[in-house]
Parts: sequence; C-alpha cells; structure tokens
Amino acid sequence: MASEEERANRDERRVSRREFLKAAGVTGALSLWSFECGRGPRGIEAVHNPLEHYPERDWESIYRDQYRHDRSFTWICAPNDTHMCRVRSFLRNGVIVRSEQNYDYGRYTDLYGNRSTVAWNPRGCLKGYTFHRRVYGPNRLKGPVIRSGFKAWADDGFPSLTDEPELRTKYRFDDRGHDRFVRLSWDEAASYAARGLTAIAETYSGDQGQKRFEKDGYAKEMLEHWGGAGTRTMKIGSSLPVHGVIGKFGLFRFGNMMGLLDHHVRGVPAEEAKGARDWCEYTWRGDQAPGQPFVHGLQTSDGDFNDLRHARLHIQVGKNLVENKMPDSHWFNELIERGARVVVISPDYNAPAVKSDYWIPVRPGLSDTAIFLYLTKYLMDEKLYDGDFVRRFTDFPLLVRTDTLERLKPRDVFPDYELPDLSGGPSYQIQGLTEEQRRRLGDFVVYDEAAEKLTALTRDDVGDALAAKAIRPAIDWSGHVTTVDGVRVEVMTIFALYRIHLKDYDLETVADIAASDKTLISRLARDLASLKPAAIHHGEGVNHYFHATLHNRAVFLPMMLTGNIGVHGAGVYTWAGNYKGAVFQSSPWSGPGVGAYRNEDPFNPVLDPDAVLTRENLRHTGHGEEVGYWGAGDRPFIVDTPRGRKTFTGKTHMPTPTKLIWYNNANLLNQAKWVY
Repeated sequence: MASEEERANRDERRVSRREFLKAAGVTGALSLWSFECGRGPRGIEAVHNPLEHYPERDWESIYRDQYRHDRSFTWICAPNDTHMCRVRSFLRNGVIVRSEQNYDYGRYTDLYGNRSTVAWNPRGCLKGYTFHRRVYGPNRLKGPVIRSGFKAWADDGFPSLTDEPELRTKYRFDDRGHDRFVRLSWDEAASYAARGLTAIAETYSGDQGQKRFEKDGYAKEMLEHWGGAGTRTMKIGSSLPVHGVIGKFGLFRFGNMMGLLDHHVRGVPAEEAKGARDWCEYTWRGDQAPGQPFVHGLQTSDGDFNDLRHARLHIQVGKNLVENKMPDSHWFNELIERGARVVVISPDYNAPAVKSDYWIPVRPGLSDTAIFLYLTKYLMDEKLYDGDFVRRFTDFPLLVRTDTLERLKPRDVFPDYELPDLSGGPSYQIQGLTEEQRRRLGDFVVYDEAAEKLTALTRDDVGDALAAKAIRPAIDWSGHVTTVDGVRVEVMTIFALYRIHLKDYDLETVADIAASDKTLISRLARDLASLKPAAIHHGEGVNHYFHATLHNRAVFLPMMLTGNIGVHGAGVYTWAGNYKGAVFQSSPWSGPGVGAYRNEDPFNPVLDPDAVLTRENLRHTGHGEEVGYWGAGDRPFIVDTPRGRKTFTGKTHMPTPTKLIWYNNANLLNQAKWVY
C-alpha cells in the first residue's frame, strides 16, 4: 500500500478538468497573439456582427451569376412522348446553361380567338429541362457516318446481293453489329445515299427484278403493289411525323419524290411513275387504341386534358398518368384535390395506384376485359343505365337479324324504301360523308315504343333530332318481322343481344378470370352506377395486345350505358398522343392540309410562293404499307391447305419485298417489338 506521503504528492499533481481547459485556452490565446504579432500590427479584430463584417464575400457573386444569361429563346420539346411542351432556354456566351417552363399557356388562342386556360401551367419534365445536355453531350453524333461494309459494297458498284448471296457476308450485311462506322462529309453522305437509292431501284425493277424476288423466296402475292418498280421495295417511315412537319413529315415527301427516280430508271411516263411505300408507324408501335374506331368511327376519342379534373370517378386501366404523362400529371393531382374517387386497375402497384382510393390487381394480359363486361352486365341486370341517353346517342336500340347477325335494314322490311336526302345535314356538311358511303352504309331500323311499330332511322337521327321526330326506340326488345320477301325472321335490339352474350360474365367467373377481389369489382360496379361524371383512361400498353380491339370496345360499353360520353369530366381516353397534328388535317373547307407538303406532285411542283395549293396540285406516287399487320414478318400469311393455297393477308395490307428502309426520329427496334 502507498504511504500517506506518496498519496499527498499524487493529489498535488492531480489537475481538474476545468483547470485543464482554462490553462489550454490561455495557452492557445498566447500562441495566436504571438502568431498575429509575427504577421504585423493588425492584431485581433473583434467582430460583433458577422453579417456586417463577414470577410471576403466575393464568392456570393459567383452563386448569383449562375443564373445570369445573355439572352433566351423558346422552343418546342417534341420527343417521342408527343407532349410538345414549350420550353424557354437561357444562353450565356452562346451556350444553353439551363431550360425551364415558359408559363405562357394562358396566352394561347386558336384561329377563332378561343383562349387556353392558365391552368395548363406548369408543363414540362426533367427530360426537357436537361435536353441541352444531350445536345452538348459527348455521345451525340455530330456528323454522318457510314458502315464500313456498306461503303465497300458501294465502292464496288453495288453488285447484286441476290445474284451473289455470298456478298452479304463479304460486306457484313449479316453481321452489322460487329462492323465499324467510318466518318464522311455531308457531301459524301449525300452521294452514297443517292447512288444507293439508284442501285436499289435499278436492281429490283422490271423482269430482272421479279426474277431476283423469286430467287430470294418472296411469294408471288407480294408483287401485288410492286408494279415493276424497284422504288416500291423502299420503305419510308418516321415516328409521329405531324409533330415535325419539315424534319419528320419531310421523309414522306421524299418517298413521294421517289417517283422521279422511277421515271429516270424505268423510263416510264410521269403519270405511271411509282414512289416508295409509306410505313404507317403509329399502329406498328401499337400506342393507338385499335378498337376505338369500331365504336365511334374516329381515330381516337380524346378530349382536352384540362377536362380530366372535372370527373367524380376516375378509372385508370393499365395507365400511368403520373410517370408516363409527366408534363400533364398535374391534372391528375387536381382531380385528387377536388375529391374525385380514383380507381386503378393494373397488375402492378404503380404510381397512380399509390394515390388511388382502391386498387384492383388483375392477372397480366387482358383479363380486365372481363371486368368491364361484368360491369356492363351488372348495369343491364340492375336496370341502372341511363335510358334516355341510350335511346338518343347509342346503337343499343338498333335491330339485328338473328339469322344473319347483321343489322336489319329498312329495305328488308319496307317495300320500295328510298334513302332520305341528308346532303344538308351534319353527316355531309361536317363529317364529309360521300354518296358512295351513304349508299353502302344505308339506314337503320328500331322498334318505336310510342307507335308500337318498326321505324326507319337515318344516321342523322341522333339526340335532339331523334326527339324532334317523337320516336321512342325500345332498348330491350325482341320479336319477329316479315321481310319484303315474305320471310319471317327473328330480330333483337343490340342491347338484348348483349344480354345473351354477357350471361357467362357473372361476378364469380370474372373474379376467377381476372384473379381479382370480388368485393373490389362489386364496389366499382356500384361506383360507376352512382358517380357521374366518370372517365376511363386506358393505357398504350393495353393497346399493344393482339386482342386490344375487344378490350377497347368493352371499356366503352358501361360508359355508353351510364351516359358518360360527351359531357365534361366523362369519356374513354387513351392519351397515346396529344393530336396537335390534327390542325394539319385536310377537310373540304380547309384544303389538303399537310398533304399539300407531303404529296405535292413531284413532276409539277408549285413554284409561285403566293399560290394556294389545292388538291389539283397533289399526286401520291407512293403506296401505304401497314406494318402493323406484319404478324408473319416481312412476308404475307399464306398457308398451303388440302383445298389449295390460302392467303390470309388481305390485298390492301400486302407488303412488297423490303430492300431499303429509311426511317427517322424513332427507335425502330424498340417500337417494332419482336417483329424487328
């Protein structure tokens, strides 16, 4: 043990924490004083207010100057998603330093002075705000390049790849991915392109061209639209061309001008010259709703996004308005803020589902088609449909013959029936109906409950026009009629036929098909019957399915029954585009539209800048090719059966052999899905 003397010495050496810190502070101050004295006479300055005396504030100007710009300009961001947002970019020293929303939608007007709402602001997304990074990025291609093998083929005079198939390997046509690119000047690129076009036209024209097609194994049916012209093996396409009339639609004008090349190569008269084939890319991508024209005859039924916020019931089916419509997703936010009920039907718990009142998960595919057929059955069985709307605006009351499943025509039951004159009505004056179409479509027959007899209807007898005739079509009716030939046939309203068709779509069966919760499906049925206006938004992904036509039509059925068509906040929409290109469409009163640019007669262009182009100045030398029907690849669907050769690809959709593809503004491999 330590002695008392040793413990006393140890206590004297012990220093408290407070004493240590006090001593360290004095030592530090003395050291700093010594350092400052060594630097000069300035010494220590007391700073009582750091905001007034903060040293060296020049760095703040650097922070402020990051937003300084020399000038700005606006431009339209027109990528593949079609939103067409107006963006303002700011430049310093001629370089874009940032981009942002322009906030000027409230100033937009049409030709008639109708002004847009300021509620369209804001519009834009991160892709548009950072687009200039792609322009200045290191991966941007700033000049033309040519595949090395193609260049060698061209330099050797474009020898026929059909006559000598081994050349496809020599020039790496069968191994493009491992070939390399060579830089060219713009003049050189134009020369190679022009010589290549000429070579294709020469190689696959006339009798020699036909023999080469046979050697390549093309079916004889594929020459339906060839006509001896090698230019018809050239396929021209562009993604969303009306969103860039010069840069994107210009390629179709180029394809039309290939008639000049055919005239040069084959020496045929100008009126016999044939241009390239135009690819309709929209249906190939499948974004468009293929079933909507079955319902209403229009390309697509889409209203103004501004109208979305007026719905009380909002249903998204395979749609993602949050992530896939970023510039316009604020309308969806407003819808929620206004208290609308949101329902999402989708296999995945996506961004809109997170914000929904309830989410109905379904089996991947088109199992949700069954849900909408159940909704239709429920509304019919429970008599929860809008009878007045169904009578005035839908085809549910029209009569159908059960022996042929074709609509009953007035000429079937009324002797010597003559089509009434509709030339002064909306069908002719607004919709542009022709006499040939009128004769082919004919009129319709309903059972008039008020008169208790069959009555003929024209296509103009809709809405108030129908009410003015005091006709009350029966909705759910069937019976027998005697035709003018004396044959007794059964007829039924379309409504009654759907009752039969939908018998199998009970709740238990539909829940099993869709793998969905019955209580959620029932809840949706009750909501749709009670909440108006209601809108359904189905996605582009749905439209890609082979049976999308059935899905699109099924979606419309419950909306037609509940009168959710043609009123604010209601409708069936797909939003596969914004259709601003519609301003370029032709009409009897506005002229040829964008066709004046695309299809101007290449042999007789209008050179007078003050002249007005009319349809007399147009000539389409090309021929459309619907690649959306390439279910069998670049070949028609033909089967040799015991009864003979059967061609399933119709003549109107018959492709020609493809020897050249010129495509721009698109990712063809991605958009063509597996058929690339």
